[in-house]
Amino acid sequence: MTFALVGSFLIMITRILMVSFLLKSGTKIDRFAVVFSNTALVGIPIVLPLLGYEGIFYLSMYIVASGIFQFTYGIWLLSEGKQTVTLRQALANPATIGAFAGLVLYLLRINLPSVIYNGFDKIADISSPLGMILLGGYLARTNLKDIFLVKKNYWTVLVRLILTPLVGLIMIWLLPIQNESVLLVLSIANCTPTAVNTAMFSQIYGGDYEYGARLIVLASILAMISMPIMITLSNFILSIN
Repeated sequence: MTFALVGSFLIMITRILMVSFLLKSGTKIDRFAVVFSNTALVGIPIVLPLLGYEGIFYLSMYIVASGIFQFTYGIWLLSEGKQTVTLRQALANPATIGAFAGLVLYLLRINLPSVIYNGFDKIADISSPLGMILLGGYLARTNLKDIFLVKKNYWTVLVRLILTPLVGLIMIWLLPIQNESVLLVLSIANCTPTAVNTAMFSQIYGGDYEYGARLIVLASILAMISMPIMITLSNFILSIN
């Protein structure tokens, strides 16, 4: 668990440093789109069949790290420093609270009543469709041609899907992690596409949320090619069987 959390924080910090010089001419939306990924919506459906709930446990460490940075650095970035960022926002946000609650239940081996468990399970099942509906609403207001015909979109997505995952892979390789499940989970989380929150946070805290939505779609489409390549490369470098 410790290495999963440490690795997650290192990946996030590395991305923040990278966008400061790789996207000097990019907008704040570009930087947010590169730093934050769609780990929960894309990562969970991949990790669960491979590693079961143990894998989700490790993935939750990445979700915690991402949540902390989204509600601190992310808000500061999109609001251009105008929005007050507090420690409470970092620790008491929906993503972090949910992950910590699940962690406590897992560690204490608490079995929830079936009616509560099934209720949460149904809520989890609709999270991905709701995210897609929200994204579709944003896209309905924009010109779809701009997704594929604007050249600078491809540089941002290249940084998101290839360059930052390669550096993140190096960070994972440098850590003394022996647990192959942790290595695989970090490898998957490391190469997931742009977060849906790129559009949602942009609308809330100031920014071109339509542009953010276009980046999400482009990154999600190209991730169908980049993710298998990056995961295969990670398995080879990290010697994951």
